[in-house]
Amino acid sequence: MSEANRRLKNPELIRNQCLSVVRELLLSHGPDSVTLDLVAQRAGVTKGGLQYHYRSKNALLEALSEQLFEEFDRSYQRALTVEANDPGKYARAYIKTCFYGTTSNNAIGTQRAIAMLALTLPSCREKWARRMAQALKQDGARAANEDQLLICRLAGDGMWFAEMFEVYDFDGSRKARLLAMLLEMCDRAMR
Repeated sequence: MSEANRRLKNPELIRNQCLSVVRELLLSHGPDSVTLDLVAQRAGVTKGGLQYHYRSKNALLEALSEQLFEEFDRSYQRALTVEANDPGKYARAYIKTCFYGTTSNNAIGTQRAIAMLALTLPSCREKWARRMAQALKQDGARAANEDQLLICRLAGDGMWFAEMFEVYDFDGSRKARLLAMLLEMCDRAMR
């Protein structure tokens, strides 16, 4: 009897283990490296056991995409809870999440994996676009200030990408100054 057959069955653990392997493969070798055989082998499950949870490579990538968006949403929700219930609250929380959502190696890996999936999966890009459209509506912006808030969000996205890909080398105090400038622009847009 194989080790996989002797283990106690824990579907949630198996799913998380498989998604962890997919994330690792995606980040280290790209989306083409993700195969059912390799994921099953590295996760320590049979291919049939893997396919019980995820029927295909696409199903694995979609599940990882959902998991990564949930991680981003948790960071965003934490940022929202500390924001005053003022106009621009959602834009400020989003910008803060972009600035500080990549402060740990795990968070950087999460952001890189989201970016890779968005480049690979049309459904991930569509999900991202829907979420951003919904986020813009939450700002409650008037026509006069919606472009200013969008510019602030785009600058937040730029920071997210710059940190994720280690484009610029700047210290924490400069990052804090840039964030303060963006938040001030956000507040001015809502006046």
